[in-house]
Amino acid sequence: MSEEPNPAEPAHTSAEQTRTSADAVENRGAVAEAAAPEVWHRVHPLTPILESIGVLVGIVIAAAYGLQNFIQSAVEDLATGKSVDLTFAGWLRSHPLVILAVVGGIILILLLTAFFSWLAWRVMGYRVDAEAIYYRRGLLSKKLRKARLDRVQSIDLQQKLLPRVLGMAELVFDVAGGTDSNISLKYLSKKRAEELRDELLRTVRTKKQQGTNAPEGETRAVASEDGSVSAASPTEPVGSAPAIGGLGTGPESGVDRSVPERGDDSLGVRLTKRLGAMADGFSSEAEGSLGDLLAPYHLSPRVGDEGEIIRVPVHRVVVASLLKTETLISVIVVLAVVATAIVMLALGIKEAFIPILVGVLPGVFAAFSVFRKNLDNANFVVRLGESGLAVNHGLFSTSRKVIPLDRIQAVCLHQPLLWRWAGWWQAEYNIASDSSGNDSNLLLPVGDVDQALLMVGLALPDPQLPEGVAADTLVRSAMYDRKSTHPQSADAEALFYGQPRSSRILDPLVWKRRAYALTGSLLVLRLGALDRRVDFVPHVRVQSLRYHQGPLMRARGLGTVSVHSTAGPIDPRVTHQSDEDAKRFFIEHAERTRIARQRFDSAGKSVHTKRTQTLEEDDG
Repeated sequence: MSEEPNPAEPAHTSAEQTRTSADAVENRGAVAEAAAPEVWHRVHPLTPILESIGVLVGIVIAAAYGLQNFIQSAVEDLATGKSVDLTFAGWLRSHPLVILAVVGGIILILLLTAFFSWLAWRVMGYRVDAEAIYYRRGLLSKKLRKARLDRVQSIDLQQKLLPRVLGMAELVFDVAGGTDSNISLKYLSKKRAEELRDELLRTVRTKKQQGTNAPEGETRAVASEDGSVSAASPTEPVGSAPAIGGLGTGPESGVDRSVPERGDDSLGVRLTKRLGAMADGFSSEAEGSLGDLLAPYHLSPRVGDEGEIIRVPVHRVVVASLLKTETLISVIVVLAVVATAIVMLALGIKEAFIPILVGVLPGVFAAFSVFRKNLDNANFVVRLGESGLAVNHGLFSTSRKVIPLDRIQAVCLHQPLLWRWAGWWQAEYNIASDSSGNDSNLLLPVGDVDQALLMVGLALPDPQLPEGVAADTLVRSAMYDRKSTHPQSADAEALFYGQPRSSRILDPLVWKRRAYALTGSLLVLRLGALDRRVDFVPHVRVQSLRYHQGPLMRARGLGTVSVHSTAGPIDPRVTHQSDEDAKRFFIEHAERTRIARQRFDSAGKSVHTKRTQTLEEDDG
């Protein structure tokens, strides 16, 4: 009795053969990749010289210091009627071989420096593969740095003054795992640096999206830093950065657009989800969507070429820098010392005149240093991009970075005393990152009220205010307190809880201004008296809370609650409230932030669960 063939068997066999063939191709590709030779690329030939420029500058400074002492001694001798001591110069004229030896020694040092720089350049290099970027250097002491691409959080392009003049740039890789894991690739030609940065950003974005899209329950092999392989957690995406408070992956991966808009997303993140990759071509639709999202702030933003939304002119940065408190203090100290020297001269104390003027030089250098640091924010340009806000700035040294809006933890507005006449404000932020504290945390170095509102609106979620109170009304009330001229300022002011009168002894200047307000998504803190300040902390970004009561506060019946954020310029605190109010705020806000975090996470988890179910159905 013959049996009829099962029609499903050939199909099953064919499917198995197809999978076996695909696996073989994949294995051959992996073997070929493993067998591929390591291709190392050299950095710019001038890199060793630029890195050792500090030594040359030190030599010049030492020579200048000696020359300064000689000039000071000569001027003092002339001021007292004495002849200038030129004994050493006469000795040099009578011993020309000494001059030749010194010149020859300098030439020899330069030649040796050039030779060792060439040797150092020969061993410097970088290599990129599918998993990481490697950077090696060191002539006597060899060093090899590795940054896994799925751990890279941002790639900044920086140009200091001298490299910028020479057409060179530096790539700085912010890698999850602490500041010691960061890599600085010095130096490449600017064109090559830009090409490499764009290429790596695409690779980083792809790898992180692959890690995020991997089905739940699947165990994946992850290569560790020492080359070993371990099993990754089935619930954690491969290569995800250690999210602080569960904040997700790094900025350069872009915003996960598979997750629908959430109420606690910042408006900038919601805009990115709507429009996708916006930096490559903006349209009236992009500008319209931006205007719709910022409607609570009553703004009409303009989107310029390449997504430009803000450009801060150089003259504004210069004037604002001169009007900063630290610059004014340095200038006042210098002027006071010069005035003292002039008074000494007028009183006939000539011996003290020159030393005082020479002693003021460090103060002049300090004032210039402060001013120059502020000039680093000149030509500040903000553009909307698919990964966040793309920021370019710098006058002598330039820098290009991306501010990931989905990882901003807190925002503050700051107005120094002398900026009031112009109505200027500065915007800063805290971010969940392992980068060093030397990086700038500026959203806006200096701008008018509308520009400040624009940056606050993009970096923060919708405030979720009661009916009748607009977002710009709340922010303006926080900025100007009772001096706000907005028609709805009284309604917004009713949302703020001020400090009790018993705190006036501890805060005699600011107790009337200090206050906090709670909205559906934000904690708003109004601070400062001479220098105004406003802090914004989204409920979903709060790390923890701490109640504090020192002996003086205990005597006055007061308490303070610290709202912990990530490291940065913002340290939010609800200060010197009555003991009862502070404890009630502590308990209620802890529950408020927990619910906000739970709601925020559940929206993302539900989407990934649906995606996993869809993948399982497709496999079935």
